[in-house]
Amino acid sequence: MTPRRLSLLPGLLLAALLALPATAQTTALPAASPPPAAAAPREPVSSQPMDAAAVLRVGVGKTSDITVSGDIKDVVVGNPDVADVILRSRSHLFVAGRAAGETSVVLLDAGGKTLRRLTVAVGVDVASLRAVLAQLLPNEHDIQVESIRDSLYLSGSVSSDATARMVRALARRYVASDAALVNLMRVANDQQVLLHVKVAEIQRSVLKELGLGLSTSKAIRIGGATLTGSTSSTVGLIDSSSNTIFGTATVLGLGSLSASLNMLENQGLIRTLVEPNLTAVSGETATMLAGGELPIPISQINGAISVEFKPYGVLLGFTPTVMDPGRISLKMSTEVSSIDTSNSTALSSTISVPAFKVRRAASTVELPSGGSIMIAGLLQNDINSQIAGLPGLMDLPVLGRLFRSDSFQRQESELVVILSAYVVQAVDRPDAMATPSDGFAPASDVKRLLMGRLQETYTRRGKAPLPVPPELQGPYGYIVE
Repeated sequence: MTPRRLSLLPGLLLAALLALPATAQTTALPAASPPPAAAAPREPVSSQPMDAAAVLRVGVGKTSDITVSGDIKDVVVGNPDVADVILRSRSHLFVAGRAAGETSVVLLDAGGKTLRRLTVAVGVDVASLRAVLAQLLPNEHDIQVESIRDSLYLSGSVSSDATARMVRALARRYVASDAALVNLMRVANDQQVLLHVKVAEIQRSVLKELGLGLSTSKAIRIGGATLTGSTSSTVGLIDSSSNTIFGTATVLGLGSLSASLNMLENQGLIRTLVEPNLTAVSGETATMLAGGELPIPISQINGAISVEFKPYGVLLGFTPTVMDPGRISLKMSTEVSSIDTSNSTALSSTISVPAFKVRRAASTVELPSGGSIMIAGLLQNDINSQIAGLPGLMDLPVLGRLFRSDSFQRQESELVVILSAYVVQAVDRPDAMATPSDGFAPASDVKRLLMGRLQETYTRRGKAPLPVPPELQGPYGYIVE
């Protein structure tokens, strides 16, 4: 029995040695090739259609991370100047935006199959801009910000023009030029502004003259030079054979002598009041001219004369901007001009160009709706005093009064320009607005000839009829206990 057992032992040892290599080869196979269970999730990813690429938006200088199911072996970037890909692990990578534009990124596994196809759009970093707008304008909830390549698009609605300008100023810092910023925002409520300008001026003038004028039929000549004076008075004719003052002079006859007494006192008062009104939409410019245009001749190089028309009257122009609810910023200019023939310029014996009296003001102000502000004012006081007479004789005591004349002139002018602005809306009742023709009816021939009336009735313009009290509804009367 013992020898038989010893003969079986080598056989068992040989069988065990033959079984060891087979077991080691089986455990090494999973390391050499992926198991069938690991290949199962790759199958749906690799079967994605080529045109079903996801779009990844990244800001310039920003990064975005991506996690995929599977082992990434190769990464293909279409334009490395637009985006850069950094592989951190076999299933995790980062995409960094380098320049504005678009490129494609393809992720491949070890077998060359496509794990994922991405379209990377690198543009302006709208996330930080949205965060800034949300912090500075918490009440504006309809501002849309989008970026396409290197352009930035603003859309939606804002509450006022001032808010729209602020949003545009903030967005301008994220683009390279003004052309890259497209502003499609609109104001939620188009607000209109009524501008009321009052130009008031008072001119006072006082003139006093007192003098005695003497005149003869002959002039005074000394050395061939004719002497004239403010009094138009002469005492004779002094003539000389030479043209020098120190030559020999002879006094001829006085001729006819006449005297005139000039006594004048004049007072004048001029009142000018202009109140133009003009309405414009916030952000737009409106102008008005109430007056006329005067033709002004202009000489050309070839001697021809052309005509240029110069406007005069009441000119008003302004650009309103509603900044916040109830506050208005105004850039305005106003002018009140009139023709001044006393200072005209004669171009020839037949052509004379008049001058203009102009009151002009231009300013940029900010005021609340319904508020008023004085943007210009002028106080002018001119005094002109003159004494004219015959030299020597006008200085004589008592008698010198006969040989001189006094003139005193004083002019005072006061001018103010008051500006008022209102945020207005349209009305649905045209009859609620007053017009200059309200209540006017031409008078009949009998009233015009016998009573001197020019219109039929005299009513107050714009006077609304008295309201009719509403009637009580239901039973009413005394309550008796």
